[in-house]
Amino acid sequence: RAAHRAAMIITVSQHAKQDIMEALKLPPERIRVTYEAAGEEYRPVTDPNILAVTQARYSLGRRYILYLGGLDQRKNVPQLVRAFAHLYRRIGDPELQLLIAGNPEKQSGPLFPDPRPVAADLGMAGQIIYRFIEEEDKPTIYSGAGLFVFPSLYEGFGLTPLEAMSCGTPVVCSNRTSLPEVVGDAALCIDPDNVEEMVDAMYRVLTDSTLSADLRARSLKRASQFSWEKTATETLKVYEETFSRSAKTR
Repeated sequence: RAAHRAAMIITVSQHAKQDIMEALKLPPERIRVTYEAAGEEYRPVTDPNILAVTQARYSLGRRYILYLGGLDQRKNVPQLVRAFAHLYRRIGDPELQLLIAGNPEKQSGPLFPDPRPVAADLGMAGQIIYRFIEEEDKPTIYSGAGLFVFPSLYEGFGLTPLEAMSCGTPVVCSNRTSLPEVVGDAALCIDPDNVEEMVDAMYRVLTDSTLSADLRARSLKRASQFSWEKTATETLKVYEETFSRSAKTR
């Protein structure tokens, strides 16, 4: 009822706009898209001492893959664990780790599948770290990762891949919903239901230094196109447009 009574609706992606149109049967002219953005604190951290100290605090070694973005079912984290197990054996580096940001013990039930039993069954329990990442440490953790992986099945926007890109981290992400719209040509997009495809993409980034460097450069360029100032400016335009329309109908 609120949506149908609203003079205008603001949403965060063209994909979300399409969902609103289909689910609520609203016309496109009443919906505006204003993209989100990573905070200004998300910038590449290159100081080796800062990187080393922060990584040690989270029990991280020299080489790790990062996932950050929630543990609910649509995030597809158990699938990432399966892919990591294949990747680990394929690369053959005993130091390779997967950092899953979050605490599986805090959320349980069918909507929050625990990835730990999957890891244990695959013999990966010792290579996967589950830790809540403090806000002030996130830019450093992103920057130190060899790769950020985001295999989500559904996103209205997808903020964490953009945060990773803002730190110059190579990104492999799902090709579903709004994610291709956000990452553009700056990430490798994969079918999140296809373990082999996910493994291949991760392997390419971690073993091809030219590809990794190219993705880092593309990530920074793509992320620079988003800012909260731009979001605020475009949101204000929607307010002004809505006010102007209502004034004409009085």
